Amino acid sequence: MMRDKKEIKEELIKVLECVADEVLKKHGFKRRKGSLTYIRRLEELRQEIVMEAYFFPKYQPGAEIHISPSLRLFDDLLSDVALKLVHGNKRLLANSPETILNQPIEFAAPKDTNARWFASGYDKIKQCVLGIVLFIEKWVIPLLDDLKTREDLVRAYESNDKRLLKQRHWYIFIVAVKVVQGDLGGAFAVWKSSFDSPGLKKRYAVIFDSLAQLENQVGFIKS
Repeated sequence: MMRDKKEIKEELIKVLECVADEVLKKHGFKRRKGSLTYIRRLEELRQEIVMEAYFFPKYQPGAEIHISPSLRLFDDLLSDVALKLVHGNKRLLANSPETILNQPIEFAAPKDTNARWFASGYDKIKQCVLGIVLFIEKWVIPLLDDLKTREDLVRAYESNDKRLLKQRHWYIFIVAVKVVQGDLGGAFAVWKSSFDSPGLKKRYAVIFDSLAQLENQVGFIKS
């Protein structure tokens, strides 16, 4: 008899309780009962590891579940500043202004690391989650430990950290960090280097205009 999604999800949650909760708790991540999301709240940022699940994936015949974990970063202050920089145009922030970073955890590992997690049945789901937890401890926790503060985001930008999926709105958040830090010269510099083609300059001109308005308000001079 074919099982339904509810039954499989319940098994996944049971597996998380017995396999993942204690391990991730050691690193400061907590999960609410019935949730697939682990949260670590820091002084500036909030980090999440989400055990996203896709049931009966057509791209993997015979599998009941594809577990595709993602990592996410949030900062209410940066989101507020970024939204103001784009004059409320959420599309320039990928229609998710509250999310600084959202990427599959595989990006945290070297590109030749083959990590995909499919399973059928409780035992295989448990085996799958054990593998995910090992992967998280080896690759994801070190990355998230490097992204605990706003200044860490700037360092990741400056070093061009290859472990991050740097979509265009990522750079708007870096501009926002510079604004929060009171470094308008740095904010202009990030804008100029990140939106350097004529097309990008036009599309993201609203950010330049916002920075110019801030400059006039507080008397900063562009570098």
